[in-house]
Formats: sequence, structure tokens, C-alpha cells
Amino acid sequence: MSQGLLVRVGIDATSGGWNGPCNENEFCYVPMGSSKDLTPNYDTAYAPFRRSVELFLPESAHRRCRWPHRLPRKGHCDPDFRQLSFGDAGMRGARIFSEISPGDFLVFYAGLRSVDTGCLKYSIIGFYVIDHMIKARDVPQEDWHRNAHTRDGGCHRDGDVVLFAKPGESGRLLRHLQIGSYRDGAWRVTEDLLAEWGGLSVKNGYIQRSAYLPMFTDPKRFMAWFKRQNPQLIALDNP
Repeated sequence: MSQGLLVRVGIDATSGGWNGPCNENEFCYVPMGSSKDLTPNYDTAYAPFRRSVELFLPESAHRRCRWPHRLPRKGHCDPDFRQLSFGDAGMRGARIFSEISPGDFLVFYAGLRSVDTGCLKYSIIGFYVIDHMIKARDVPQEDWHRNAHTRDGGCHRDGDVVLFAKPGESGRLLRHLQIGSYRDGAWRVTEDLLAEWGGLSVKNGYIQRSAYLPMFTDPKRFMAWFKRQNPQLIALDNP
């Protein structure tokens, strides 16, 4: 039986100082970066994401959803939904490389901010079925452009891994699927969804950013739920 991991991605308060906007169904994916080096002279790679956000926002959008004055000096566009790639390092990378195999899946979620209320929503934004994965240092040069871990001249760190997803079965969701609520002092998967999915390998559905990636206890039940949501997947960062 295939295995699945739940992976938090995207910009947020701890990884870029902002949250991508959403309405009831749609959202903007904006990649993460370090909150330790926020500047008005931020990474020029954020330019296409800024255009997407400004086209997405209604005039009535909550002020906290407006494009920020400061962003990371160096962004990290990962996952790259256009290239259907994702990379990671450290404990997370080691867990992916040791516990996930081709045919298994990753579920990407993010902390988004409602354009209507300015409140946070924790939602699934992407889904990959793994085609193959490789140590980042072993990615062939012709594929360096496909992931943030190798894009700037390859990768020479031992702990970085890169995986590539199956086209047609993977991508960014057209509409986000809200999964989180704030309870017991943290953001967690809602109790109803935890029961419907068959549980996660973290206490009480904890989904705030951490080095530990939750694994689906019953991946078959999760996949049955996911398919019932009729997700539409696209190989683009934003439509």
C-alpha cells in the first residue's frame, strides 16, 4: 500500500513574514523564504507571484492580504509546481528519502489568509504522486533548473534530496481544501477530518511548522476522502 506525508509549504509568518491570500475557494501560492532577512529589496523571483496576488485581490481585500513592503532577500520556490518538483534537507529530507518511494504521495498544505476576514486558513494546496527521487547532488545538470535546491549551479550538500512527481496525477490544486482549526493552543487538522482520514502520526493532528513530517496512518482512507473532493490539479504555480 502506498504511503503519504503531509508537508507544510509556502510563505508564512515564520518563513517569509507574510501569508498568501485566499477566498472561499481560490488562493495564491507564494513560496517561502527566510524571515531573518526581510528587506524592501527582496528577491526579484517574487515578481510573478506579486502579479498573481495583485490580480487576485479584490478592492475590498483585507489590508493584511496586500502585497507586503518587505520580503525575503532570497526566496525559495519549492515546491515548483511548473516543474512538478520538490526538494528538502535535514531531518525532513532524510525522512522523505527513507520512508517514501515511487508511487507514494505528498500532500502540500499552507497557512493562507482570507481576503474577507484577514484570518488564517490552513489548507491543502497541492498533491504529488512520486515518480522518482534522487539525492540533490546527483541530479543531472539538464535537470538543475527544475528545482530550487539545484537551480543555482547544482547542489553539493549531502543531506538535500529532490523528488519529481508524475504528470497528470500531480500538481497545484485549483481550489484549496481547508483542513485546519486552532484548538488546544495550536493549529491542528480538524477532529472530523482526523477521524475521516484515519489519523496522522502526530499528536492530535498538530500541523504547525516543524521538522517532523506527519504521515497518514491510513493512506487508503485519506485518498478516498481526497478523491471525493474532486481536486483539479494544474502544473502551474498560479493560474
